[in-house]
Amino acid sequence: MTGIGCCSLKTAAAGALLCAVAVILPTGLSASAFAQTAAADSAMPEALADSVEIRIAELHRTLRIMPSQDALFRAYADVMRRNAQAINALFQQRAQAIDFTAPARLRWYAQLTAAHAEAINKLIAPFDALYLSLSPAQQQAADRHFEELQQRRMARRSR
Repeated sequence: MTGIGCCSLKTAAAGALLCAVAVILPTGLSASAFAQTAAADSAMPEALADSVEIRIAELHRTLRIMPSQDALFRAYADVMRRNAQAINALFQQRAQAIDFTAPARLRWYAQLTAAHAEAINKLIAPFDALYLSLSPAQQQAADRHFEELQQRRMARRSR
């Protein structure tokens, strides 16, 4: 495959989803416990589940989530996991495709982009609730974290 191939789209979408997912997910579980839970509960490849769980754990540490905030963080993390599963399902569908013409690839990319936008929109309400529960210092940490994610994405695009 050349151009907009399944693998390059999968890599790009997984990266974008992981950035979105890793933004704010709370729980008191270790990264390995997260990965085991996510892998057991979904058809996601273990590597993707591991990446999502690592991002969630990183965010939990970065924000220094308090026990009183765990339920809100967990709600956000659960949406991240469901979003990753939904995007993974799209890639599984794409792997079964037999039409690799330019128009088919363009339609696939439109479908993927719409799914990504939907996934981001699903994160807003649980993140808003979590953000409101954060202390000013935690909110600053969240703001910095999102800024760093944006800067990393922009740096990758400029390469």
